[in-house]
Amino acid sequence: MDRFIGGIDVKITKLLANVAVKKVVNYQEVDVSNVACDSRSVTQNALFVCLLGENVDGHDHAEEAKGRGAVALVTTKEIKSDLPQFVVDNSRAALAVIAGNFYGNPAADMKVITVVGTNGKTSVTEILSEIFLFAGHSAGTIGTLGYKIGRDRTKGVLTTPDPIDLNKNLAEMRDHGVEYVFLEASAHAVYYDKLAGIKANATVFTNLTQDHLDFFGNMEEYAKTKLSYFSLENTSLAVVNSDDAYGRKLITAHKLPILTYGIDNPADVFAIDVEEDSFGLSFTINAFDKIERISTPLFGRFNVYNVMAAISVAMYFGIDLPLAAKALEGISAVPGRYEVSYVKDRRVIVDFAHTPDGLQNLLSDLRNGFGGRIVTVFGCGGDRDRSKRPIMGAIAAKYSDHLIVTNDNPRFEEERAIAKEILQGVPASASFDVILDREKAIKKAFDRTFPGDTVVIAGKGHEDYMEIKGKKFPYNDKVVLQKLNR
Repeated sequence: MDRFIGGIDVKITKLLANVAVKKVVNYQEVDVSNVACDSRSVTQNALFVCLLGENVDGHDHAEEAKGRGAVALVTTKEIKSDLPQFVVDNSRAALAVIAGNFYGNPAADMKVITVVGTNGKTSVTEILSEIFLFAGHSAGTIGTLGYKIGRDRTKGVLTTPDPIDLNKNLAEMRDHGVEYVFLEASAHAVYYDKLAGIKANATVFTNLTQDHLDFFGNMEEYAKTKLSYFSLENTSLAVVNSDDAYGRKLITAHKLPILTYGIDNPADVFAIDVEEDSFGLSFTINAFDKIERISTPLFGRFNVYNVMAAISVAMYFGIDLPLAAKALEGISAVPGRYEVSYVKDRRVIVDFAHTPDGLQNLLSDLRNGFGGRIVTVFGCGGDRDRSKRPIMGAIAAKYSDHLIVTNDNPRFEEERAIAKEILQGVPASASFDVILDREKAIKKAFDRTFPGDTVVIAGKGHEDYMEIKGKKFPYNDKVVLQKLNR
């Protein structure tokens, strides 16, 4: 198979293979050495794909792209330009296919397992990677934590990278001999066709709960987008959580082959006798009528689901259950996901929980499983779904002995206004503080607790910045804890 890496010229006709071009203007065969959808990224001999964004229309920047060296355009309408134009209905889907062609369609050379859902995507991909590496396979992950080849990780920005970066990452993985790629597929990635041209070998559905309503408007549209990914055009197999209401809709739809996992509803893979102590989780798993006792240092009942999802995929691709169980014995916590440490004799949990369901799962698990008081520090992101703020305030108040409302990437919103909306869900009888300086809020949590208590720091997890007014300032919850522990 031809493999095209940036800097090597590719004929425009090869780049447009499998792209539904409905009209060609000013046709001529040209050599392309770069693909760009941002005019600022255009270099000599580039193909510029005009995208219509929320605030910017790429068609308005076609002449700028030409001035920077573009030799051809992909558009959704004929525009005034003497460059060759290839007009399509959906330039975002076209970009994804073109990016794949440019890098030699690297996904086709590996097994690609995508993970779709509101919560658990990162944990499932990381657990899968560890199982497959332990079993002797070469594996990579792409998602919220960046992209990783083996255990060598590079930071990223988006849960699912834009198509050009995504295919560049996949090409690098292919060229390093990666056999299996575990890829987080966000709702935005599905909506914007970032994965067009990539057919997954299997797709995990974790769950679907409230998030991103600032973008999708309501749960119906959010669910419609997520579930639309599950077609034979996009994946060969669905691995579905049978305990999730939307998961059961997928199961009954019968649109593609399905494996199921769950605890409370019938499933191909299910868990019983779930126990949790200060060392982690243990439970008995029945996977396709094979039985094994699982012991892992991971915490939280929700991680039972993540482990079941990973084992379902691992066994489908030929990894024996005892080997997968052995891999789980030595697995480390996923960065920023129920990470446990001990600071000043307090049990401290750092977790990315930033949705109502995520926070509920985390805090209810702690309330039911461990003694001592719980003090929770959390905030909600600015310029995001405002409707979840009072819901999360109510959840935090319900399961915490004391709540400290603080900042979490306020972006362009006023910090105090966000806190006020969170407090709308907090009963007047609840014990709470509002301390917008997140570092001071964490320090206050230790003042409010005693040895043996639990401090929960939720919302940011692995993040190493605080985004305020368009700027990202260095900040990390775990660094704050390190200072306190000195």
